[in-house]
Amino acid sequence: MGYQCPDCARQRGGDTAPDRRRAPGRDRRRPGDGSPSGPRLPAGTLARAVAIGLAAAVAGGLLLGPILLGGAFFLISAGVIGWCVARAVYWATEEANSPFVRAWALTAAGFSVAVGLVTASAPGTAASELAYLAFPAAMYGGWIVVRQR
Repeated sequence: MGYQCPDCARQRGGDTAPDRRRAPGRDRRRPGDGSPSGPRLPAGTLARAVAIGLAAAVAGGLLLGPILLGGAFFLISAGVIGWCVARAVYWATEEANSPFVRAWALTAAGFSVAVGLVTASAPGTAASELAYLAFPAAMYGGWIVVRQR
């Protein structure tokens, strides 16, 4: 029979009502109906996300700083560090999926590059202008983790 547009289905007397079944584990609330778009997280989970995210971003930035000075493979390294930082945030929240966790995972991934740039600009040294391309690379690495949720 195949796919039919709603008008053709009505002419033949078919059912045009959308399928109301949802995948297991999906939140049934929709954004815009007065309810939050995701489940509420406990304050302890949010605090762990912030603490682990900051710690991972600082550690990732300290690793990224010397790589930015060297100039070799800094895009791949920034992407991997961004992925690791975002993954650490999800690990700290026990794989919780909420808008805050997604936003914080990406923020922490980007913050790791800021720490790396500060580390790379120690007195007497300067990172190249190309080092600023590490930011989108780290954000993309973090986005890979967030997109899987």
